[in-house]
Amino acid sequence: MTTTDQVIKERGEVYGDFFEGITLEAQIIQLLKDRYKHHYGLEMGLVYQMYFSKIAMKLSRLAITPDHVDSWTDIAGYARLVELHLLKRVENAKNP
Repeated sequence: MTTTDQVIKERGEVYGDFFEGITLEAQIIQLLKDRYKHHYGLEMGLVYQMYFSKIAMKLSRLAITPDHVDSWTDIAGYARLVELHLLKRVENAKNP
């Protein structure tokens, strides 16, 4: 067994089946995109989809292991990175 296979096996034991998780992630993203389109009549931008995808991945893992602190920490980190990016964008718009 290769190191990669070992990592895949270990992650599967912690987070469950990869393909079930990725399907849940896709469903979460699709729901968010649908809601955005319903509200604005526009497609959600790819960057926003990527922001959500990082958090959706962690949510799909937390569905299996809701007490896995690292996943909660990762969600907080991703949210903070998006927050910092958006704040920088607002600041740049004020001071062109």
